[in-house]
Amino acid sequence: MVRINTVFQEDLIEKIDRIAKEEGKSRSRILREAANKLIEDYQRQKSEEIRMKKVRQAITIQDRLRKKSGKWDSVSELRKWREKHP
Repeated sequence: MVRINTVFQEDLIEKIDRIAKEEGKSRSRILREAANKLIEDYQRQKSEEIRMKKVRQAITIQDRLRKKSGKWDSVSELRKWREKHP
């Protein structure tokens, strides 16, 4: 582990110490758990942003294809293909 020094407002340290006492954990452990939760939340948010970007890209592509194909009847085209390829 690496030791770091940081500065907190007194009221924040008091709240952290209160939680640590209630949980039976050290201040350091509470801060490590909080840092891990922050990192997990950040990674989850970034993953969701990437997923939503891909969804938007897929929708854009589908919209362009729909516009390009006009009034193409996909169901009848599939039926025709199935008839030709039993």
